[in-house]
Amino acid sequence: MAEDNPNEDIPPIPVWDGDGEDPWLPARLQALLDAETAEQSIYEAVWEALSAWLVATTRRVFAGPFIDTDAILAQAPAWQDEVARIIVEAIMPVMSWAYEGIFGKGYDWRDRPNVIAYFIGVRNRLSREPQEVYNLVAGQLAAGVTLGEGMPELTKRVDQVLSTTKSARWKNRAVVIARTETMGALNGSRADAFQAFQEEGGEGMERMWLSTIDSRTRPTHRAADGQRVGVTDPFMVGGFPLMFPGDPAGPAGEVIQCRCTTLLLEVGENVDLSRRQLPRR
Repeated sequence: MAEDNPNEDIPPIPVWDGDGEDPWLPARLQALLDAETAEQSIYEAVWEALSAWLVATTRRVFAGPFIDTDAILAQAPAWQDEVARIIVEAIMPVMSWAYEGIFGKGYDWRDRPNVIAYFIGVRNRLSREPQEVYNLVAGQLAAGVTLGEGMPELTKRVDQVLSTTKSARWKNRAVVIARTETMGALNGSRADAFQAFQEEGGEGMERMWLSTIDSRTRPTHRAADGQRVGVTDPFMVGGFPLMFPGDPAGPAGEVIQCRCTTLLLEVGENVDLSRRQLPRR
């Protein structure tokens, strides 16, 4: 007599193969909406901080009779103050969404180790700006001196580098920063919120990688769509371990401008949770 199969009445876990109705479409659309909303708010904070710092730095560079390039690096502490403001006013509110979606508004998440580590990473990534500005200015001065240019021409070169209006350089830079920090903040906080949920007694849970499915999706990220791992385990994407989409510890080719997200499911869950997963605030 054949043994009964205890799993024969359990329908398979839904994994979309690209044909027919996408069971995770609401979650994909919500993830895009979250990303667009977060990116805009972070961009506005970054652009305000960067443009203000550049204006103040320009004044110091041209304050004396000569071009004072050392004034750029002397403005590094002022930039660190701007970075702190970006974190508090733009990144923290975005990160709070994940915790509020699970625990409500009263949960204290800011001192969690993963959160602190993420904030340190933001500071480290953004702290390079003064040095990069200095290198750009120094490069222009070196080129001008090589060509035998005088002070008016050298001044014009430096002003074009530092100006927030004479080129699209700095607005483009603000966009890049915003996109990078948006996905890190959204998905990093989501991963940590899932871990916190498990620590609070949410046993038997796993995370699922959810890709944005369109023509811009990386083949490796499309292949990862539907992949499930333990709450504290990494996903394998393109042969690399990523704790979450946009994980800054991953290779640039798998991280930059990633638009994927994750869902928290019960182990073996085959019910579509996308309509109630981390509801909007």
